[in-house]
Formats: sequence, structure tokens, C-alpha cells
Amino acid sequence: MTSAPRHVPVGRIAIAAAVALGVFMLLRAPGRPIWRSAAPGLEFALLDGGHWCRRGSANVAVLRLDPERVAVRVHHCLQREDPRPLDIVGWQRALGAAAVFNAGQYYPDLSYMGLLVSGGKTLSGRLHPTFQAALVAGPVTGGGGAHVLDLQRHPLDPVAPGWREVAQSFMLIDEDGSVRVRKSDKVANRTAVAEDRHGHLLVVVSEGGYTLWDFAEMLQRLPLEVDHAMSMDGGDEAQLVVRTRDLRYASFGRWERDGDEAAAATAGTPLPAVIELSPR
Repeated sequence: MTSAPRHVPVGRIAIAAAVALGVFMLLRAPGRPIWRSAAPGLEFALLDGGHWCRRGSANVAVLRLDPERVAVRVHHCLQREDPRPLDIVGWQRALGAAAVFNAGQYYPDLSYMGLLVSGGKTLSGRLHPTFQAALVAGPVTGGGGAHVLDLQRHPLDPVAPGWREVAQSFMLIDEDGSVRVRKSDKVANRTAVAEDRHGHLLVVVSEGGYTLWDFAEMLQRLPLEVDHAMSMDGGDEAQLVVRTRDLRYASFGRWERDGDEAAAATAGTPLPAVIELSPR
């Protein structure tokens, strides 16, 4: 006797599979930031860098600031009475800042690679020929405001840049969404400054190691609405300290190496140039 053919609920299986796939993708998708107020006009979130992270903690610290309410200031150690560079904690204490993070790259003699302007005073007057981005703040015409400039589209005159604060570095993602770095296997901690689609500045510092290409791709994929971004110095120099009444956080530019957990918990590499964030 031939048994009746068994009915397979293809439609239900397809629906169940689609739901399961949707749940899987939702679980894998980067979560939306949970913003915590650090100070007036300054918010903080800790996001998961996921599979883009190659070494150490995948945590990525993000500071979102309103440039009209938070002052962005450039500092270099040669402006100080004692010109020796400070570590990031020393800088924060000396400035009494709400937050401090590393500026761009520098030469062995501690001079800055590219244009650097602090409080309207030019500390390094040469535009770096291959660095095509600048963090600028404090327009000389008055008022607040800060931006990430793509120097291919908005060139700066080093003699009269038009901003009281300038720190030149290199472009990471432009306004067209193009990644402006080459693919490389070099893994390091990263610092980036981005401008989102609402005119906020985003300071993004990784706790672990990323390639630059992966870091750029992560910025585009995380729910931060990044419009364009520049990269500051990376490696051990990629550091951030936030110290306010409502929030304390620090990242010191290294992941645990060879089980040395203390290495990631203490400030190490001195920084000749930093960016200060403080409520106005």
C-alpha cells in the first residue's frame, strides 16, 4: 500500500526562516548609541566595533559635541613654560578640560606634521602636502563653530587660515562616502574626528586595534550618521580622557599585550599636541 504524500508547509518554513534570518541580522547589527551627558553640549557613548576590531577590546568611545556649546582648542607642549610633552592625564589636569584627545602626527623633534594653529597663533605654518583634512574651530570673524574640512574642497591659506584653531591631518572618509586611505594590514589603536549629518562633531577613539580601512568602514556602518571624517594620530598616541562631574573615561592607546593588563590601564606615551574640549 502506497502511503499518501506528506504535506510539507513550505510557506511556513519560508516565513520562519525569514524571521530567523531577520533576528540573526538584528543581533549582528551594531546597536544604536546610548548617549550619556558628560557636560553641557557634550555626550558620550561606548559602542561595539564588532568584527572590524583585530586586537584587544572592540569597545569604541564616541564623544558627540555641539560646536556652538563646546569649545574646541588646540594645544602644543612648546606653548608651556615646561615644554616637555605631557601624557594625556597630565594634559587634562593642566588644562582642566572636560575632555582631551590626541592631535595629529609629529616629527621626532616634536614639531607638528602640517598646519597647527592655537588661539590664533600659528605654531606650525607649513601645510603638509599629502594631508588633506583639518579640524578647524573658532572662526576669526567671531562666534563659535568647528568643522572637519576636506582640503581638496575647502583649501586653507596657511598665512590667513580664517580659524583660530587648526590641526591638519589626513582625510579618512569624504562627503561622497569614499574611503581616502589605502588598504593595509597595519593594526593600531585609532582616533578619528567626524562631522555628522546634523553638524555635530564626533570624536571616535578605539580601545583596541583596527586597520585604517576597517576603522573607516566601521564608522560608516555604525549608527552615527557620519558625513565625513578625518584621522588623527594612531597607535599608542590614540588616547582620550573624559573627566567631568557626570562622567569619567580614559583610553590610553594600547590593548593588552602578552597578558599585561596593566599596560592598557595606565597612561603611557607623552603627547606633544592635543585637542581640548570644554563647555563654553
